[in-house]
Amino acid sequence: MRYLFVDRIEEVVPGASARGWKNVAMSEDYLEWHFPGQPVVPGTLVLEAFAQLAGWLEAASSGFTRWFLLDHVTSARYFGAALPGDRIDLVVTSVPTDDPERRAYQAESTVGGERRALVEFDGRAVALADLDAKEQVERAYARLRGGAPGRPARGGRP
Repeated sequence: MRYLFVDRIEEVVPGASARGWKNVAMSEDYLEWHFPGQPVVPGTLVLEAFAQLAGWLEAASSGFTRWFLLDHVTSARYFGAALPGDRIDLVVTSVPTDDPERRAYQAESTVGGERRALVEFDGRAVALADLDAKEQVERAYARLRGGAPGRPARGGRP
């Protein structure tokens, strides 16, 4: 991943849901062009944050053997923009599917308690080893959970 759009993972309920957040800093280079003089986080990057959080959920739920790859968006509704200085709270919730190789999610983002996006999407669960080294992903996950590599993350759950 070139950009990480999840700054912290607050909670993971394996196989069910994940909750995290992204702080929007004016120093993020995509804000320079979206839009000049009135920077807002593009809706597609909120969708990317949801997909990344779903990836972390899949990894944590599988003992870091699988990752989620988005390939279909069923519905995306946006109710306002996130601006520099905002914290975007993210929640992804798993939705049952008939295919064991596919995952589906409902996701919601809020800023200051106000809804900003509702998205439904799905994709494939793929072997993590085909994408990245397991140990590297585990270390990144530990940092996102607020723990140091090699120590359990704060908050108890995986």
